[in-house]
Amino acid sequence: MKIIIDTLGADNSPHAMIDGAILALEENAEISVVIVGDEEIIKEKTAKFKDRVEIIHTTAAIDCHQAPAMAVRSGENSSVVLGLSALRKNEEYSAFVSAGSTGAVLTGAILKVGRIPGVLRPALCPFLPTKTGNQTMLIDCGANMDSKPENLLQFAIMATEYLKASGRENPKIALLSVGAEDEKGNELVHEAFKLLKQKTAEGKINFVGNIEARDVLNGEIDAVVCDGFAGNVLLKTAEGAMAFAFSKIKDMFYTNLSTKLGWQLCKKEVNKMKAAIGEEAAGGTIFLGILKPVVKAHGNSNAVAFKNAILFAAEASRLDLKDKISAALSAQ
Repeated sequence: MKIIIDTLGADNSPHAMIDGAILALEENAEISVVIVGDEEIIKEKTAKFKDRVEIIHTTAAIDCHQAPAMAVRSGENSSVVLGLSALRKNEEYSAFVSAGSTGAVLTGAILKVGRIPGVLRPALCPFLPTKTGNQTMLIDCGANMDSKPENLLQFAIMATEYLKASGRENPKIALLSVGAEDEKGNELVHEAFKLLKQKTAEGKINFVGNIEARDVLNGEIDAVVCDGFAGNVLLKTAEGAMAFAFSKIKDMFYTNLSTKLGWQLCKKEVNKMKAAIGEEAAGGTIFLGILKPVVKAHGNSNAVAFKNAILFAAEASRLDLKDKISAALSAQ
């Protein structure tokens, strides 16, 4: 299994990306990597794994300030375009991972790799930690700011196929709204609700109704469907709330000598919890609906977070989603 690694365009490029690739190689003996970036730096850092490392040399990157479509079309030598083009052309390459510009990675994935037959719009799908320990997929969290009801229906179908391939039987799909009652929501939610109910009646998905944002992390559903604008607001709010909570916990433990002593007793478990739900643990997010797995890591990923994104991409490539999603969409 060969995973293509984009080492440019991120906050901590290229070293965190290369170090993450090394950590992935150490942890999983079944994978090898194709690293896109400065050949001199890559060779020096990966000499120990030279038999499991291929290099595509470039020093050209697309940054987040460039218009994605124009940058992809004009940046044939950029790391994103070179990596995604190689993914499409070479059957040996299984997946692509980047911490670079989200817009460039999405645009490049559509233009250079292509969509799964039947997919109208790919979706960005992070997994969120929950109270029960089971992760909940959020689909979409920013790839499509303006969605139509049929897009949300496809998101539900794609999420169902991904989760079933991952071992979840009859996954529960909910629709993000301002209330759990059937009649709540805006026009998009109302129309999507009807489509999702219909497909549930036909046995195509397991739609369990609307869900409020505050209940998404309870662990009672397997996926929450929404447009990219609402999903991105939900994701960023959850990230901010968690950062705020940990900050207040830290402040509380440093109030006086007694609480500082308490911190010494508790810090191992607190840090363990923070690691389990933080950005490092999540690693990467898949663009669901692309012919081969394209995974977006956080822009400020460190080596551990990027390593987890690579391992996530390797796991996603084993699911053989292309045929499953295409068949499910053609049957709708």
